[in-house]
Amino acid sequence: MKIFHSFLQVLGVGIGFILYSFAELALVRGEAAWGAYGAIGAFVISFGVLIGLLMLVYRRWYRQQGPLTVKHPAAVIWQGIGLLFLIQLTNSLLMNFLHTPQAANQSNLLHLVKTYPLGIKLLAVVGGPIVEEYLFRGLLMNSFGSLRKRVWQWVSILVSAFTFGFAHVVGSRIDYNLFIYAALGGVLAWTYLRTRDMRYSIGLHMLNNATILLV
Repeated sequence: MKIFHSFLQVLGVGIGFILYSFAELALVRGEAAWGAYGAIGAFVISFGVLIGLLMLVYRRWYRQQGPLTVKHPAAVIWQGIGLLFLIQLTNSLLMNFLHTPQAANQSNLLHLVKTYPLGIKLLAVVGGPIVEEYLFRGLLMNSFGSLRKRVWQWVSILVSAFTFGFAHVVGSRIDYNLFIYAALGGVLAWTYLRTRDMRYSIGLHMLNNATILLV
């Protein structure tokens, strides 16, 4: 029965990811048709509804326990920032010294931002991190055994990290970028596990994307 319940929860994550794709499409089409006002309107409507739905599902059915009390939450954030910096530094070194290609997902975003400047920035820095954290951390990580048990903590982190990685390289050649994205997902999963608070992983995800896209 528990296996069937977990299957339904994972299936729900997949359905959420499909809805996420529709929200992305509505965002770029809104900007293509009506410019900045269209992008803002499409973002408020499509992502507002999707995020509200994910928050409701997470709070009612997925969250297994209340927030974990952390004596020094700022330390978790700084550790996460340091790990994200190491991941991006590793990625830059691989591209520069081994002449490996930039991740298709990242290059596509940088290309699309020229055509849909406001929509893609809203997607990458605001809507995307919130939706992805609820899908890959809040929902997926709570779809297995209790997060109070160490074995399920490791299972949930690994599944969340590599699912996040595959989601960002799907449709392109599988290479080292899978592990870069999986490492990023692992840091965010570890942050959520330490705090049991979605705000921390969402904040780190936003910071990571803003650094890549806007700097």
